[in-house]
Amino acid sequence: MKTKNQVRVIYTTTAIVAIALASGFALAAVLTSTAVNQSANYYQGGNTGANGFSGPTLSITSTPAAVAACTSGVKSGAVTAGTVTLILSSTTGSAVCTTGDFAEEFTLAFSATIVTQTNTITITTQVGAGTVQTNSEGISLGTGSSTAFTQTVEVYIDYGSVSPPAGGVTVLDMVVQ
Repeated sequence: MKTKNQVRVIYTTTAIVAIALASGFALAAVLTSTAVNQSANYYQGGNTGANGFSGPTLSITSTPAAVAACTSGVKSGAVTAGTVTLILSSTTGSAVCTTGDFAEEFTLAFSATIVTQTNTITITTQVGAGTVQTNSEGISLGTGSSTAFTQTVEVYIDYGSVSPPAGGVTVLDMVVQ
């Protein structure tokens, strides 16, 4: 009888150690992959043309496939519902955006009855205690006639490497005007 209890204790201890090791490995993975501490802000304003945009969702992702440079020039949406993608650098004036870089993505829903509307999307970032940086890009949406129109707008902020910034992201703001 005593031997059976010892065997059970060994199995139980082995199971607890296995769970603890598995949890430890999972915890280590979580600690290394969530080094970005931040809050984000979203603002609408300016030329009264920011109407139609909903509050965005924010997610951590990577710069999408086949991106070799940041978006430049006014980006136009399709004349039917779809997705418009902007890739902006977290560094002022930078044109270096690359597939697979660590990025944060604002996803906005746009819905309005318009002929056409052009807005400027400006992102402001700060990594750690570094310099505050800004980048802007124009976006033109509309059907060409005064009809109801919906569009998804994805704004990726590329941080220039595959890893999150070591100092964390201390400022992330997006303004649509």
